[in-house]
Amino acid sequence: MNERKKSVVGWTAAVVVAVAGAVVLIVGLMTPVAFGWFAYQPLANATFVPDAGGVFLSRVAIIGLVILAIGLLAIAFLAGSRAAQGRSSRDAGTSPTD
Repeated sequence: MNERKKSVVGWTAAVVVAVAGAVVLIVGLMTPVAFGWFAYQPLANATFVPDAGGVFLSRVAIIGLVILAIGLLAIAFLAGSRAAQGRSSRDAGTSPTD
């Protein structure tokens, strides 16, 4: 497999993983989160109601975040590798000055 084909496969895989992570994250955020409350103070007349400041993420949303992060890290790695290749090929024609 030549270098160009490896590059195309790498970029395609990274983008597919990032898009899949974004889709799973969106599905996870749209899924309502149910949680149980097992401990309570029986004599208290107060009821616990989560306010708007709390963030409750489902397992699907967390998995989507992890997959998205892996895809974005792969894209960042490939972009850095590509930038380094461009710099090394640009610098190959010039000699260093003392």
